[in-house]
Amino acid sequence: MKNSIAYIMNPAKTEDGILVGGNAGTTPEEVFDVMMETKKEWDKTGGRQGYHFVISWKPGEVTKEQAYRIIGEFCERYLGDAYDYVYSVHTDQVHLHGHIVFNSVNRLDGYKYRYEKGDWEKYIQPVTDEICREHGLPVLADERTGAPAKSYAEFKAEKEGLPTLTKIVRADIDMMIGRSDDFDMFLRNMRRLGYRIREGKYITYCPPGFQKGRRDKSLGEGYSREDISYRICHREMEKDREPSVIRPETFSGMEARLAPYLKVRLSPYQLIFVKRIRDIGHYLDSRNPFAVKWKDVRKDAMEAGRLFEECMYLLEKDIRDPETLETFYRDAGRKERNLIRRIMARRDGETIVTREVSRDPQGVTG
Repeated sequence: MKNSIAYIMNPAKTEDGILVGGNAGTTPEEVFDVMMETKKEWDKTGGRQGYHFVISWKPGEVTKEQAYRIIGEFCERYLGDAYDYVYSVHTDQVHLHGHIVFNSVNRLDGYKYRYEKGDWEKYIQPVTDEICREHGLPVLADERTGAPAKSYAEFKAEKEGLPTLTKIVRADIDMMIGRSDDFDMFLRNMRRLGYRIREGKYITYCPPGFQKGRRDKSLGEGYSREDISYRICHREMEKDREPSVIRPETFSGMEARLAPYLKVRLSPYQLIFVKRIRDIGHYLDSRNPFAVKWKDVRKDAMEAGRLFEECMYLLEKDIRDPETLETFYRDAGRKERNLIRRIMARRDGETIVTREVSRDPQGVTG
């Protein structure tokens, strides 16, 4: 990883460092130190160390300024504040190409990024294509998949079986198909749930509380106007359809982890978080969906993983009120400031004793 960082930040390839950006430092040494400190903070110094992405264009397709903006926007959109990263554009060849190296460990929650075969085409390429279109530039490859652009948050949620906006819209459609006699009644029922619906060549469903919705063509097979009408006429087949919101075992696992803490008396503050997790897990159990605060449940569903970790933190640390949480928050702030001082001290050349870090020589992928 250290060599990859130094390579992509090479001044001879980046116009003396002008075409370098990121959120982890301004020198190769600083970037590497920041990434390693993140790993130590979460005790995840082994295994795969980081990832190295390369994005390139044909000669004449983009200017170096455009390429730099696109690479930067990709990092902000796909990695955000969750991962340490550095990026650059190399101008030493006929075709412009950008490099991105990012840490394998999430600096906010310690989650370790895992790339699997096919993820680039399914989840990453659509993000670069969307950014190129926004800049009026050709996409980086053909559009065989037709996949909509996704943030890494949605990508990660899908891999873990957690709710995403697409799954939530599908689930509401599934539910209303079972409560409608025809397509017009279906649209009325969706609006009763709080949906904003735009009809045109495609139908866009926007759930309450969300600024963006999903077009029916992006929801997959079974969700076009014609498919929904057919499903309404053949509702007896719906019982065999796989649920759209979550994999049941995902929340079964969450409830299993919660179970030991539910045997003791919880404070009202802790019960609020436990109830929110249970409401998400039983997303479609209500007999009267119009009486449920679906806006709140949907918002919570989109952040199910984060809410569950927050809930477990309160239970494990026995934090029973906001005041105790504030004390823990201040302690965490002090630790963070100490960590920053350590990093700055290393930049200034002070000697700091740290433990050896074992690194996998195959830890960086291209």
